[in-house]
Amino acid sequence: MSKDNVQKSMGVFAAVFAHTGHISKEEAQKMSGLSPAAFEEAYQKAAKVADKLQKAESNKLEKFLNGLGDEIDDYMKHFFI
Repeated sequence: MSKDNVQKSMGVFAAVFAHTGHISKEEAQKMSGLSPAAFEEAYQKAAKVADKLQKAESNKLEKFLNGLGDEIDDYMKHFFI
């Protein structure tokens, strides 16, 4: 379970870079180690983060980190309870 949640979190992280054109979707999936179906979920979550980044005029790193945190919260919350 822990490994799956870490992989899903990494999938969202990598997929943000795919959405912003820095790497390909295929590269992001390979980095995550997720199955195609699991990666699609991560890719959809990453789209929300990328959208926030594109709308931000300043503090893009803060928007990235906050957006990423929002999207991976379900995967990570059991690590920090």
